[in-house]
Amino acid sequence: MNKKNIIGIPIKNFKNPMTRLSPILSVDKRIKLQKGLLLNIIKSFNIENNDLYLISQDIEIEELTIDLNINYFKSKEIGLNKEIIEFSNCFKNYENWVICHADLPYINRHIAKTIEAELNNIDILIARSKDSGTPLIAGKVYYSDFKFGANSFIKHLEVFIERKISFNQLFLNETSFELDDEKDYELFKKNTPRWYKKFEL
Repeated sequence: MNKKNIIGIPIKNFKNPMTRLSPILSVDKRIKLQKGLLLNIIKSFNIENNDLYLISQDIEIEELTIDLNINYFKSKEIGLNKEIIEFSNCFKNYENWVICHADLPYINRHIAKTIEAELNNIDILIARSKDSGTPLIAGKVYYSDFKFGANSFIKHLEVFIERKISFNQLFLNETSFELDDEKDYELFKKNTPRWYKKFEL
């Protein structure tokens, strides 16, 4: 029997992640950091009522899902937006859905439960990153017009308004702060979450 919520976490691979951090972190340290970020997000959402999927084309990611006993979704399409749009076909089997990027360092179980609770009162929840991207989006209505990347937050809002979909912005650091560049990493080092101590670089 399907659970109440489906959680999709897109992750490309571990080969050369987080390239904007390459001036300050070696590739080995960036791989370790990306794995730590991903494992924390998985742990945060791996709770009752949630079915977790890693969305990727990479065999190493597929093997990780087997080790962690979670689901793997390999799209027939190439490119983040196309992959998530294809993944959205699965939404119809669940009450709620969440797409969460794999570079949000402050996600925790409390935030995961808060998102589910807030969806009782609104159609879609959306977070905004510093470049007006969409690091996290969740809903209880079927939606497939995903437009990730810089300024995608505005593009999503335009669709919501046009289609008269009710939405709220998540004004939470946990859902908005992406570990994307050197400045982000310095802030992150000053405010390290508990999980990071296990992956101290």
